[in-house]
Amino acid sequence: MAQIPVSSATTAFYVARGLVLRAYHRLTRANYTHGWLVRENDTPAGSFQCYEPLTRHGSDEMLAELDAACGPSDVIYDIGANIGIYALALTVDEPDRHCVAFEPVPKTADRLRANVRLNDLENRIDYRVCGLGDETSEQRFYRSSNPELSSFDRKSAQRWGATVSAVETVSSYRLDDLVAGVGEAVDDLEPPDVLKLDVEGTAPDVLRGARETLETAQPLVFIEIHEDGLKRDVPGETRGVLEEAGYDIIEREGYWRCLPGSL
Repeated sequence: MAQIPVSSATTAFYVARGLVLRAYHRLTRANYTHGWLVRENDTPAGSFQCYEPLTRHGSDEMLAELDAACGPSDVIYDIGANIGIYALALTVDEPDRHCVAFEPVPKTADRLRANVRLNDLENRIDYRVCGLGDETSEQRFYRSSNPELSSFDRKSAQRWGATVSAVETVSSYRLDDLVAGVGEAVDDLEPPDVLKLDVEGTAPDVLRGARETLETAQPLVFIEIHEDGLKRDVPGETRGVLEEAGYDIIEREGYWRCLPGSL
């Protein structure tokens, strides 16, 4: 029996997965619109209600370690917040923690707001409908057919067989331009104790725009590392920026825990 070429088998896998994901995302979109199903989302950091049909980050090792590393009254920046799983999990059982969630896509940010309201966490979770990068400007953002891959990087939005479903212009800021006490801030954000980055291949840009914050506030940094299917050397660039800012990097499976030199 003739064997199917690996490339053909791989293509078929991505096509099949893409069809399943599209069906799931249609169902999810309808549930956020109509509120048919509210369910408990259990994570290693905490459980909360949300409109997601399936459990998200139910066995997330980075979330578990991040929660353990955060203090009871820490200020946490969730950069690349998506629909708010990390922000919700990290604050639901910690009444004195405060989280600022950054999400550039307005429709996704609407889902984040819905989940925050559902759990009565408006006093613990703030959100900014914007991206972060190495300059303050309007940027093209590529929405992916797999929303988890949407990014300022077109190549990232096309990973794993996904396609670009829309291109939007969104506001992007240098984090240093937003944090109070760092330069002439255009916002009044309290400096972070912890940064979490899941930004689909643009972590080096976010960190370059946060250089003064890294050196002044010296937050603990957790980064989900993306390297497959990208043109640039994201891990190498990310390492370079962090080391220049005096950080030590502890590599985990799929993510990094990064410590300022003072720790």
